[in-house]
Amino acid sequence: MKYQILLSAFTLILFSCNKEPVNVVTYIPAPIGLNGSESSLHKADDGSIYISWIETGENDSSELLLSKLNNDNTWSESQTIATGDNWFLNWADFPSVVSFGNNLAAHYLEKSASDTYAYDVKLTISNDDGNSWRAAITPHTDSTNTEHGFVSKVALDDNSFLSIWLDGRQMAYAEQDSTIAKQMTLRGAIFDSQGNVKNEYLLDDRVCDCCQTDVAMTEEGPIVIYRDRSDTEIRDVYYVKLVDGLWTEPKAIYNDNWEIKGCPVNGPAISTKANSVAIAWFTVANNLPSVKVVFSNNNGETFNEPIEIGDVTPLGRVDVEMLEDNSALVSWMDTVEGRTSIQLQRVAKNGKLSNIITLAESSESRSSGFPRMVVKDNLAYITWTKVNEGNKLSIETAIVNTDLIE
Repeated sequence: MKYQILLSAFTLILFSCNKEPVNVVTYIPAPIGLNGSESSLHKADDGSIYISWIETGENDSSELLLSKLNNDNTWSESQTIATGDNWFLNWADFPSVVSFGNNLAAHYLEKSASDTYAYDVKLTISNDDGNSWRAAITPHTDSTNTEHGFVSKVALDDNSFLSIWLDGRQMAYAEQDSTIAKQMTLRGAIFDSQGNVKNEYLLDDRVCDCCQTDVAMTEEGPIVIYRDRSDTEIRDVYYVKLVDGLWTEPKAIYNDNWEIKGCPVNGPAISTKANSVAIAWFTVANNLPSVKVVFSNNNGETFNEPIEIGDVTPLGRVDVEMLEDNSALVSWMDTVEGRTSIQLQRVAKNGKLSNIITLAESSESRSSGFPRMVVKDNLAYITWTKVNEGNKLSIETAIVNTDLIE
């Protein structure tokens, strides 16, 4: 039987045997007004935590902003990464920041033509902790007015990072050549701290059109996860790894055999710790919505059997972070008694599940986006979009003491 711990409006209080209260969740004010959305978090190797988000203004103007967590768990004054009036804004295809050495890299999306899904990825790099940013570059070199997005990034070393994205160039190529299939591809490239391209890759030539990608580093190298698309419309989660300079062949994390004619807009999430890997994803195989987690003890060479978590009617939108004991904290959105909420659960490699914590009420609408989290010293820092009255959006942040989730 699963038990839920419900949060109050400010701080969740549990009582120990001696009746002294301890905080499991503490809500901290975000540095964002009522027009902020699409927030994401990143933890640097030195422990610094960054939050990025978009604020929209009049005349379709957009601004990508950055803030750094202070030692007292308040957010610093925001810094502007980039601005524009022709950006592509999407609840599921959101910007993010990654650090590598003393550098930061951020991305956003910019319209390339009037077609709804004609947009490019724009990458920009800071060499001074976000105080200034280089002119944006486009990581893909095809120059087609097609979809490019759902980016993930990871540091390779102090002077380079890997960026992965979904790339729709074959849609345009197929218009000129009937032998080319109209299908989304997964591509990537390595960049140095000056924004120079070091290598470009085609990772998979047929993938799901609009599910998030994710990438993390193992002791062996980077591992990329994404939702694949077979010729028979099976859209299970796959992965590739960069080993000794070569990418492995795409391989299923697990064969759910979820057959779906359209894209579910629900990508997987990955977290690593030394040679351990945890991956979470959403599936509706056999018409049963569920969130699953797998672990690997060998850098993703093999995975154990999936552990099913969740509660009633999960909507997916998952994230996962490994903890110090090699268990994993998973977040997802669920519908419980007709109310949508953000849920948390701790999962051990042996399949042991903690109580479920309801972090916050949310909305199943697209505008509520995808909650994101990072972990530092077993404290989970989480951000999500709150849908207020009149569909006005704001961003929330909280700290969860994972040691108190049992």
